[in-house]
Amino acid sequence: MVDQDRTILRQLLAEKSSAKRKAWWENYVKQSAPFLGLKMADVRAIVHQWYRDYVQGNLPPAQQVDLALKLFSGEFTEEKLAGTLFLQEILLPGGALQCTTHLSRFAGLYTENYIYDWNVCDWFCVKLLGDLITREGSECACRIAAWQSADNLWQARSSLVAFVPVAARSDYYGLIGGACRTVIKRTERFAKTAVGWILRDISKYDEAFVHKIVRENLANFSTESLKNATKYFSKDERAMYLEMLRQAHQGS
Repeated sequence: MVDQDRTILRQLLAEKSSAKRKAWWENYVKQSAPFLGLKMADVRAIVHQWYRDYVQGNLPPAQQVDLALKLFSGEFTEEKLAGTLFLQEILLPGGALQCTTHLSRFAGLYTENYIYDWNVCDWFCVKLLGDLITREGSECACRIAAWQSADNLWQARSSLVAFVPVAARSDYYGLIGGACRTVIKRTERFAKTAVGWILRDISKYDEAFVHKIVRENLANFSTESLKNATKYFSKDERAMYLEMLRQAHQGS
């Protein structure tokens, strides 16, 4: 039943696909992942209709979770985004997901290489993991922040991007600061840009916190991540940090 429902969803997505939109999406992500070619609004509408027609009332909640996670093994990005929407918009509000029970299964999506590009990673973080933190609070936040030490780049990135929806919550800044200090030391571009993104959003609420993290870890920033972290600082402050970074990199 799970495999049959997954096949039906893929067929429904394929029927709505467009070669022109496929080319646009794949160009947008610089060929890092394949697409069928759908608008995101269409993916959402198809997922909800498919759920009502084929899944709801036919599978118990545990098997619905299995089905949602299986969608991530699909070849195309829209299948993975469908899995994210199924988890976030249907199963989470329905009470079928708990951080303590399911976070280890979510981690498996990274280690199995089902989440392997920034687009799906960031959707998964901002849509699902951010909602989990909002709903379940500090215990869940601690578990996700612990991903900072993961070998997998995208799982480590998620230890920060998951906090973007709760960037105003100062009670999480200790966890975020610790993850920033770990992740910024990685050499990969998308590790460093995760730090820049979360600090940029936090700077709207607490510039002092961002100044502290930037100053303490400046030599590990890339120019790109530093510009992002300081985006809402004054022009003079941004210029000062960029000059400090240039000097730090020259001296290393």
